[in-house]
Amino acid sequence: MKKRGLSLALAMVTALSLAACGGSGGSAPAGGSTAANASEASGASEAAGAESQTTAASEDQAALARQLNVNPNAGKGIYPGTSKKNSITAEVTTMSVMNPLLMTFNNEFSVARHCWDGLVKMDANNNVVPAAAESWESSEDGMKWTFHLRKDAKWVDSTGKEVAPVTAKDFVFGFSELMNPDNASQYASFATIFKNAQKYYDFKSGVSTEEVTLDQVGIRAKDDYTLELELENYIPYFLQYVKFEVMVPIYQPFYEKLGKGEYGTSPDNLLYNGPFYMSEWVTENRVTVKKNELWRDAANVETEEINFVKYSDTNTKYNAFLGGELDVMDITGEQREAFKNEDFTVSSYIGGYSYFMWTNTRENSDMRSLNLRKAISAALDRQQLIDTVFKNDNEVPKTMTLGVSGVNTNTFSEAVVAENGGKGLYSETADPAKAKEYLAKAVEELGYKDASEIKLKIMTSEGTQNELLSQVIQEQLRQNLGVEIGIEVLTITEWRARRNAVNFDFCMGGWGPDYNDPLTDLELLESGNSNNHTGYSNADYDKMIADSKNEKDPVAREKIFVECEKKIAEDLPVIPVYWRHEDYVASEKLKSGYIRKPFQAYYFAYTEFAD
Repeated sequence: MKKRGLSLALAMVTALSLAACGGSGGSAPAGGSTAANASEASGASEAAGAESQTTAASEDQAALARQLNVNPNAGKGIYPGTSKKNSITAEVTTMSVMNPLLMTFNNEFSVARHCWDGLVKMDANNNVVPAAAESWESSEDGMKWTFHLRKDAKWVDSTGKEVAPVTAKDFVFGFSELMNPDNASQYASFATIFKNAQKYYDFKSGVSTEEVTLDQVGIRAKDDYTLELELENYIPYFLQYVKFEVMVPIYQPFYEKLGKGEYGTSPDNLLYNGPFYMSEWVTENRVTVKKNELWRDAANVETEEINFVKYSDTNTKYNAFLGGELDVMDITGEQREAFKNEDFTVSSYIGGYSYFMWTNTRENSDMRSLNLRKAISAALDRQQLIDTVFKNDNEVPKTMTLGVSGVNTNTFSEAVVAENGGKGLYSETADPAKAKEYLAKAVEELGYKDASEIKLKIMTSEGTQNELLSQVIQEQLRQNLGVEIGIEVLTITEWRARRNAVNFDFCMGGWGPDYNDPLTDLELLESGNSNNHTGYSNADYDKMIADSKNEKDPVAREKIFVECEKKIAEDLPVIPVYWRHEDYVASEKLKSGYIRKPFQAYYFAYTEFAD
């Protein structure tokens, strides 16, 4: 018996008014937009039995988006927004990579969400719905999936001109390039979920001598419009996995004509199959996308153009919004109060972003000392950081993971806290005495005579709050630990390159879940994971991650993840600093339909404009 595909119903964390939580703070190197609370346990199967998928396929996505997302400021006449008709200008912090194979940052994935259709997408309720695939079914054990593609989907170029039909071969090629070690994708692991895919990757990268060819991997085009995917291990959240923006198709003739070195370096060097196509990209400045008239639901898309514009300075973007140059932007706590005083409602959601210090545990940094990492963590007054830098509802982290569901609790972090005697794993305030005890052990561990020999720099990316956060951390370590540290401020492109190379002592970064399961955060610290930017490698931790992939019982699986969180708190390859809450405002030009929520930081396809 086969199971007809239905989406895992995610209960969205809705955008609320001022009473809800929100915030800002720094660039988020994360994919997908983050996670929400789910109506089913993280171990539940997405392939829930149902005879057909007609409900999901026929649902009016535009109407749903406009019903659920209404601008609370509509008609107030305070901030009308940009002047160009049916055009949206949104603030972003990063845009240095536009090749979906190589993306790692949330803002880049927001662009990708508009320009490409994977097999499935999220609707305005954060349910998985058909996209490039119009239907699918799975085997009884959930190990083999068959997707039936739309026959009217087209590739278009940077002018919106039709190039070719979208076929199953494009997904096979896209997935194969994602797992191609020559591309050095930070998300290569997303393609190695398929049968024999890890063996293929290991052979191609020279890690293994066992020859495995692509035709042995569980990715097959049975015909032009039928894609068969076979998994290596059971994945309870599989449909959320393939909705992620790195799992998009690529038209092989175009890609090979350009060569992988040129693909994705400009709008002309990409093809698109989503609701928009990229028409302009000024690196580190702006990306412009325009409506794709050949897209499957173009008739319901009012948005003609979206401009994603980079702002590093919080005051500059605030003034741009006030002056009608911006339609959507994240705001600081101080700006929230200013809007409140004008009776302009601020919307908010928890996107699932946990911000932490990546630490370099390799031999080339003093942060290789566990006691030094513990000293720094104990010296942090996390609540003071939030109150000084963000002045909003950001929270002191109880765990590294934020925003994914628990099996018998609303969130996974609640399950961890319960297992930890009702306490979070990280302290709200500093403990200078304990910090200095750890520091003394660190000096001995590092072979130094005294703490003055410890040399540390915090690496941060440009941006008003990023730099202020680093300065406050610098002062806290000086006062509470007696250690002087330096600060390096880099462009986001330089920061990303240095982080990926683990060429730093410690740096602030963030991560938002790509799918609704604790593994999306916890596998970051697995040895060899391409997103592990710490050098951390622990056999016990690796075994727990491996065991979680073979455990089908959701309760037993969650217990493994709880132990993973405890191990992170014990070894501190990352030092959690705060959980981010998202505050934002939208101009009155946007009447309804714009989506800002977990998994969908920005999605403007179904925006309805004010008259």
